[in-house]
Amino acid sequence: MRYFGTARNLKSVAVAAALFFLGIGAATADGPYPRARGGANLQGVTDWSGFYLGGQLGGGWSNVDWMQLNPNYFDTLGPTVVGTNSDTRDSGVLGGAFGGYNQQVGAWVLGVELAATATGADVSGTQASPFFPASDTFRTELDWIGTVAGRVGYAWDGWLVYGRGGWAGGDVTLTLNDQNARIRASKGAWVNGWTLGAGVEYMLWRDVALGLAYDYVELDLDRETVTCPLCGTGVGFGTPVIDSDIKLQSVMARLSFLFAPRY
Repeated sequence: MRYFGTARNLKSVAVAAALFFLGIGAATADGPYPRARGGANLQGVTDWSGFYLGGQLGGGWSNVDWMQLNPNYFDTLGPTVVGTNSDTRDSGVLGGAFGGYNQQVGAWVLGVELAATATGADVSGTQASPFFPASDTFRTELDWIGTVAGRVGYAWDGWLVYGRGGWAGGDVTLTLNDQNARIRASKGAWVNGWTLGAGVEYMLWRDVALGLAYDYVELDLDRETVTCPLCGTGVGFGTPVIDSDIKLQSVMARLSFLFAPRY
């Protein structure tokens, strides 16, 4: 299990952001002026209207909380419930694709964006059971996330800053494993939730923009029965029923290609 403390994460993000915007400045020093994009409007404000597609790559860190709602094979010793709560914290690489549409009114930019993000193996966390650490492990796998979010932004010169929020969903697998007895419980499920985020973009060349975005995603799994053919029944046995809150934060660099209406 790998986890980087909040201070270290924020320091890494700050360094990455500084290098990113220094790179923008160097790239645009002699490059084409971004307002050359078709339809520059209102005192030279860059026009962000139209459809766009792009890709994004960066890092994320997760916090996954489990609550076992019933006495079961993985949390009881005889008639005694040893514990109910556990959590994992991990970090890793994220990447994916996105697309959307903007409509600009003056300097304000309204839009909607769809995104699909694949998570690296490191974001999926495995931990020793806090109840029976010598034999049991708990694992949460978050394979990918989809989002549909509304965006509200403000543009000036070649810049766009925005906030966004909306629906999120993810493909999640829960696994409980007793390595000694070779008893395993596992269940995959689609989990719904929500997302909030913010970002900044710069029109680097005509119809090409670079950006940096922060996103927070929370997925809530309610009363999921984790399939376990060998968990048995009776005192000290039983199939796990679990609530899980999955929280993922990410910072990603973005490259967008805009398809502008021509005037």
